[in-house]
Amino acid sequence: MEKNDLKTFLPLLMGVIAGIISYLITGDMRSRDPFGILVLVMMIYLHKFILPRFGLTIETKDWLGISFLTLATWYISWTLLLNS
Repeated sequence: MEKNDLKTFLPLLMGVIAGIISYLITGDMRSRDPFGILVLVMMIYLHKFILPRFGLTIETKDWLGISFLTLATWYISWTLLLNS
């Protein structure tokens, strides 16, 4: 796997993990939804520490893509879990 592929794959994986954790934390209680969003923010922040371990440098323009991919997969996975 090339290094540029990791900049795409890791945000997708972290988004799915964030969606699963958000579902497990919030359960059926809609009053806990802000905790799910907090999990998303923490997963986006973790990229700052995970990507350099793979030898990747994160530039300013990369944060928008990382954040969007993580947000999109988090939203899709959490929504699918909530509707199952």
